[in-house]
Amino acid sequence: MTYINQTNYPHVSYPTLTDLPELGGSKATVKSSGCGLCATCMVVENMTGKSFPLIDCLELSIAVNANHSPGTDLEVLAPYVAERFDLDLVMTEDPELVREHLKKGFMAVACAAGDRPEEDYVGVFSHGGHYIAVIGIDEDNEHIRILDPSQVPGKYEIEGRRDKVIVNGHILHSTMKVLAEDCRRRETANYEDGSFKKWLEYEEKKGTRKEWNRYFLFSPRA
Repeated sequence: MTYINQTNYPHVSYPTLTDLPELGGSKATVKSSGCGLCATCMVVENMTGKSFPLIDCLELSIAVNANHSPGTDLEVLAPYVAERFDLDLVMTEDPELVREHLKKGFMAVACAAGDRPEEDYVGVFSHGGHYIAVIGIDEDNEHIRILDPSQVPGKYEIEGRRDKVIVNGHILHSTMKVLAEDCRRRETANYEDGSFKKWLEYEEKKGTRKEWNRYFLFSPRA
């Protein structure tokens, strides 16, 4: 089982926010901003058995300008990854499509939304936006297995997470209900002022993005 932890790469530069350089994303690294890269590599390697080194994914992201966001914009990167590895790709906001996808033995990258103070909600997989790899579902079609690129000791022992995730080495056990609630998109107005909110406002002002997909479903091309 391939597992990649972004915290091991503080020395690998990954410039982000390339469309808004005034926000200082040039100092970003894989440790600070590379969860999308790590999650995507883990899904590709574990599902296909093919090699997809982290540095290859990073270079692809920069080449296609998927690093224009505060981290990685998978709506930009995922189609290129799918093409490279001869995969089908579905991008969606619907967690029920994820459930059906996993039942077929396939994998997905999911985008957690983080804390929602306006709802007194503690983000399960991160306090901020974060990509994770969803690698399987149990026979009950509810309990799922996840690889978290930023897993560190004690992360899932804090209040608000402790009863929602069971840690078994690098594999996290949770449920579709927990995943769906954690990935539910927040409205831009609810984010604290900062680079992520400014990027969201920038994207919305451009008017080119019709939706904000939370799940990226990869499967072998038929």
